[in-house]
Amino acid sequence: MARVPKVLAEYAQRRGFATEVTAVERPSPSLLRIAFHSPSLRSRDVSPCDVTAFRVGDNDFRHYTPESHDREAGTATVLVHHHGLADAPGLHLIESLAPGSEIVWCGLESARSFRWTSPRAALAMGDASTLGLMAALTEHANAEGTRLLVAVEVEPPDRDYVRTLLPDAVVLSEGKEHGAALDEWLAEADERIRGLAPQTAYLAGHGGSVQRQRHRLRTLGLDRRAIRTQPYWATGRTGL
Repeated sequence: MARVPKVLAEYAQRRGFATEVTAVERPSPSLLRIAFHSPSLRSRDVSPCDVTAFRVGDNDFRHYTPESHDREAGTATVLVHHHGLADAPGLHLIESLAPGSEIVWCGLESARSFRWTSPRAALAMGDASTLGLMAALTEHANAEGTRLLVAVEVEPPDRDYVRTLLPDAVVLSEGKEHGAALDEWLAEADERIRGLAPQTAYLAGHGGSVQRQRHRLRTLGLDRRAIRTQPYWATGRTGL
C-alpha cells in the first residue's frame, strides 16, 4: 500500500484509528523515536511483525513497525532511521511530528508471509531501517523463551546506542555497499547458525541485501519455507 488511488487512500484512513504524539526523541544521530497514545491501542494485541501505515500524500503511504506496545497504557513507540534523503515524503512527515500532533494509524497487522510464529529458535537480520522490528522480536522472544540471534548493520555513529538497545545482537558498522557487512558476517557464521538451528529466519530491510542473505541461508540448508522476507526499501525506489 505504498501508492494507491486516492479513493482507496481515503478509505484506508477512515478505517484507521487516531493517535496523539506524546514524545519525540533522538537517541542516536540517525535514529528518531516517536511515542504515540490512543485508546485504540488499549484494545489491540501487537505482534512483533505488525506494521502500520501513515498517509504521506493524496495517494501515498509509508509503513512503520512498532518498536514497543503497552496495551494497558494505550501507548506505542516507533523507531525510525533518519536516512537524510531530502526527497523522502515519509521522513518529511516524521520530522513534522511533535508532542500534541495527531496522526492516523492506517491498519496494524502482519503480512501473511512475514509474521511471528513463536519458533523455538530464530535468526533475524536487517539494517537500520529494521531496528524497531528487531527490538520487538527480541522482546517477544525473551517473553516466550525463544532462542533468537539478531544481526544488524547500522551507521557507525549509531553502533554504541544500538548495542544498548539490542545487547545480545551482533551489531556491525555498515560499509559503502548496502548489506556488505552482513554478507561478510554471514559468510563466517556457518557454525553459529547451524548450532542455533533456526526454525525461522526473518530477513528485512534493503531488498537486494535480503535476497543475497536468503540465498546464503539456503546454501546452509535452511528450508525456503523457513525464510521470511520483508523488503523495507530498495535502491533507486521510493519507500514501501
